Amino acid sequence: MSIEKGVLVYFQCPKNSWIVGTVEDWDPVKKIGSCRGKTTSEVVQKLKEDQLMVTREELLDEDVNDLLHLTLLHDSTILNVLKKRYMSDVIYTNIGAIVVALNPFNFKIPWYTDDNMPKYLAEGDRIETNLPHSWAVAHNTYWEMMNDEMNQCILVSGESGAGKTEASKIVMKYLAALSCKSGSDAQKTAAAAVGQKINLASPPLESYGNARTVRNDNSSRFGKFMKVKFDAQGFLMGAHITKYLLEKSRIVTASPGERVYHSFYLVLRGKDTASLKLTDQKDYRSVSAGKQWDNKEFNTSDEYDEVCTAMTTIGIDDENIASMWKTVAGILHILNVDFEADGEGSILAPSADKCIDNTVSLWEVDKQKMQREFVSTELDVGGQLITKLLTPVKAIDGRDALVKALYDQEFGWLVTKCNEILDVDNSGCWIGLLDIFGFEDFEINSFEQFCINLANETLQGHYNQFIFTRDMEECRAEGIDVADVEFPDNSPCLIMMVGKGGISALLDEECALGKGTDLGFLSKITDACSKNEFFQKKALDRTTFTIHHYAGSVSYEVEGFLEKNRDTLKDAMKLLMRASTNNFIANLLPPPVERSGPKLTVGGFFKSQLKDLMDLINSTNPHWIRCVKPHPAKKPLHFDGVSTMHQLASAGVLGTVKIRKAGFPVRIRFEDFVQRYSIIKDGGVSADHRTAAAEIIAASGIDPKRAQCGNTRAFLKSDAYVDLEQLKREKLQKHARVVQAFISALKPIQAVKDQVYVKNKELVERLRVAIKAIVKADWEENATRTAIEKEEDDLFNKMINQFHATSREIDYERIAALEREFEAAQADERFELEEEWEEMRETLVDDEARLRHGLCGIIYDKIARARQEEQRRLLKKAEEATKAAHLARLEERQRKSETVRLNQSRNIDKIKERSQREAARAAAAEARRDEEERKRREKIISAELKMMVKEEQYQASLSAKGRLGGGKVLNPQEKEERDRKEWQRMEGHRRKMKLNTYTRQTWEEMKHADHDYEKVSAQLDKAEKQREREMVVHQREKERRALEEKKKRQLEEQLRTTREIERIRTKQVDIGAKMVKERSEMRKRAEQKEWQLLQQYFRNEKQHKKLEKERTAENFDRRRKEHMSLERPSQMEAHDKGFVPLSKRVGTAPPFVMANGVESVSPRRR
Repeated sequence: MSIEKGVLVYFQCPKNSWIVGTVEDWDPVKKIGSCRGKTTSEVVQKLKEDQLMVTREELLDEDVNDLLHLTLLHDSTILNVLKKRYMSDVIYTNIGAIVVALNPFNFKIPWYTDDNMPKYLAEGDRIETNLPHSWAVAHNTYWEMMNDEMNQCILVSGESGAGKTEASKIVMKYLAALSCKSGSDAQKTAAAAVGQKINLASPPLESYGNARTVRNDNSSRFGKFMKVKFDAQGFLMGAHITKYLLEKSRIVTASPGERVYHSFYLVLRGKDTASLKLTDQKDYRSVSAGKQWDNKEFNTSDEYDEVCTAMTTIGIDDENIASMWKTVAGILHILNVDFEADGEGSILAPSADKCIDNTVSLWEVDKQKMQREFVSTELDVGGQLITKLLTPVKAIDGRDALVKALYDQEFGWLVTKCNEILDVDNSGCWIGLLDIFGFEDFEINSFEQFCINLANETLQGHYNQFIFTRDMEECRAEGIDVADVEFPDNSPCLIMMVGKGGISALLDEECALGKGTDLGFLSKITDACSKNEFFQKKALDRTTFTIHHYAGSVSYEVEGFLEKNRDTLKDAMKLLMRASTNNFIANLLPPPVERSGPKLTVGGFFKSQLKDLMDLINSTNPHWIRCVKPHPAKKPLHFDGVSTMHQLASAGVLGTVKIRKAGFPVRIRFEDFVQRYSIIKDGGVSADHRTAAAEIIAASGIDPKRAQCGNTRAFLKSDAYVDLEQLKREKLQKHARVVQAFISALKPIQAVKDQVYVKNKELVERLRVAIKAIVKADWEENATRTAIEKEEDDLFNKMINQFHATSREIDYERIAALEREFEAAQADERFELEEEWEEMRETLVDDEARLRHGLCGIIYDKIARARQEEQRRLLKKAEEATKAAHLARLEERQRKSETVRLNQSRNIDKIKERSQREAARAAAAEARRDEEERKRREKIISAELKMMVKEEQYQASLSAKGRLGGGKVLNPQEKEERDRKEWQRMEGHRRKMKLNTYTRQTWEEMKHADHDYEKVSAQLDKAEKQREREMVVHQREKERRALEEKKKRQLEEQLRTTREIERIRTKQVDIGAKMVKERSEMRKRAEQKEWQLLQQYFRNEKQHKKLEKERTAENFDRRRKEHMSLERPSQMEAHDKGFVPLSKRVGTAPPFVMANGVESVSPRRR
């Protein structure tokens, strides 16, 4: 449907984001117009085409649990559904693999309280009936881990205050409950204890790693990855925590309206303030920086005691707890130290003496050395130590570096202590729970935001690749051609940030220079990245640069980039702290280490951590929870469209829409598609919905690249959907004109009908009187017949009851004799069946043992041959690789360093291309082999099922013939002979089936073993080319792992074979039981037939009465006919000619009004 005046649309409103309204004005040439809101009556001018989305009235109320199932997938429809669900207290919604969780700021929503958790726990491997929830994510993740025996991970992200930490706690609580669902009481108790320990670790970690921000009262200022470990049976065993990038600047200061870490406020309110030499909180510069001293959480002395108790519970002794608080209190004191200029250097301000005394008393270090190290430093120049005075600015930098290092190391020590009581070595799998900072864009963005957004950009790239691959697999499964589809790729942005010669590399290079500056760094990245589409440097901005991230453009302030990236603490300060008499404080900082080459920077360390994290995530099956704060006010049922859309973009939800739009975003079921668009094709469509949809698309003239038919749905591009709507509208307008013309032509016809009615009015009145008389006679006749039939039925029922009573008395003895004979025959047959079953079971056990022994022998022989071949091949390759490596080293020493680097780069590119081509060919070959194997197995299974059905039908027919005996009652000898022949036939057929099954299964196992051997050989050939650049030891280790993996697959195949044998044996038992049941049912049917013969007499009697009744009715009709012939000959003639009462043949005629104003039915026939 094209955009024109009056069309219903979604349009972008500056205050509310996407809202529903109508087009007020539209210029088709300039593609600009205005819209009016449907509920707000707000008018927005100068809207462009991409700021409008045409919709329909019926789509406004569309509500789905998965946003990808929306008929029209667009940012506007997503926002509309999320808002409608949120205002109905439905806060969780799926969008493909993502669960979008809107923070309700209300923990009493009925369907999300903990008493609903058993409903989710009671479901099977996947949540199918319950609403989307973080519980559902945890449930599906757990069962995927158990069924696939593969590690999983759940990625939780969102901005501060969106509920990330709470979502992680919900997932953790559900996993603990799910792992305790089954098992012994001891196992349940152990798993519950582990879950309790994980919960107890939260208060200390949150007090030291969380802080109040303008968006959240308890915001995590570090990234956390927790491995939740399970044993092989799925019981919770332990956990391991890894932290990422603690925000160190918040140790020293905070922005207005924010606080530093909670621990600083707790120590000021705790019971130990006197021993820690602490006074009023406003006396300390760091906690007063944001002018925000109070908070809803971690703010009172009781919470200080709660944190101390939790530390004791997780295994920290009282001495270390006291030392931890001493470290925190010392940081508060030392941050009050000021410096004054003194010539080229600086000195401590007079007010700093008391702060220094308090600090050295708490940290138990030398006062004079600390004072000296604050204002001077020693440099090694030509082997001589030279003392250099520090300016006040440099002295403050050194002070801040010390407290940042101390607090960061203390927090790391706390994480290690938590891991000591939580971490275990387990043989099972684990679920990773990533609670990481969301995408950030503040008024001033610095080095911390650069690192945070780098992490989010990397995770978004991983998500894009994963979701696009899954979406394309769905399209291919539907038979859609996706060869020309390209997905949104943010890898160029990542390469610009962390690649060779990128922003991060240039930052480290500038830090390595002794005289590097922030502006010099900005100049270098501007020269290097100015032509990159993801980078921007405005001419008027001297100290900022902009990166166009996936979630939006962010401007970074370079001032402080170098200092924060270095974050170096001089060795003399480390030695000073390690000389402390307090054992805890002395071991916080690591000893100085002599390093060759450039020092590791904060950014470099974070990149290595991020790389390890992505390697870990890529080795698992990922799941996503995106937390969204629907309104900055943090109140229930408040929804801000602009803020929500920004967070959906930051969380990658709108990236999912872009991925869908890159393919086919509109996906409509064939039934709905045909119902809505069949009007486009002239002459009607086929009965088959898929064929009809293809005909409609062909009739519309849309390019197949823009619209295709899958197996269950029609896949459309957005512009193809608009074209179809426009064609439909044109067809409707054409047919509307035809209908209007037809209605106009009907008016003169109706006038003629009215004239005819006036002329025939008197005749119609006479006919009405006659019809009433006929109807009255019919009613009297029906009443008389009903009375006669009721009297006859009563007499017949009375006679039947008397006969039943008499027959029961007469046949009592004969029925008792039949029952005794039946019980004796049943006992004999049961004994025979038990003997037959025992023989069958012994035969099956022997066959199974022989089959298993034969299969194991074949498999072990192939494994031994493969292992010998691989060992010989590896030994030969190892010798060749050793010689080649030795020769390469000799040649490399003779070349220049620049030539070596260029050659390595070229070789690596060639190897990567060759590996990719080989991997693609191997994957294609593997897919073809798997498809052929699947089809072959399906054919075998289908043939087996058909054979079993035929056998069951044949046995049933034989059994029925033998049981009925052709109407003859068999004596015991004849019955025994018949059963013996039938058993011989069945035994011969059973032996034949077993032999065929054994032969087929043996052939299948040999083919599987050969297929596995070919697969392993292909993998080893690929690995050999890659290992040419590696050491020989590494080559042998990798080959050993490949052989172990092959052995594991072969053992799994053996297990599957055993299960198949057990399934066949169970099915044979079921067939035997079914035969016994059928014999019993046939015996019952014979008895029922005997009883039916006894009742035949009564049915004959009833039929006789019925015939007599019909003769009486005929006589009555004859007398009535004679009476009618005497009094009303015209009616008699009508009766002879098949007259039908008027009331029965004028039901479809239109009503008209008689002369007396009474509405009646026209006697005229159409």
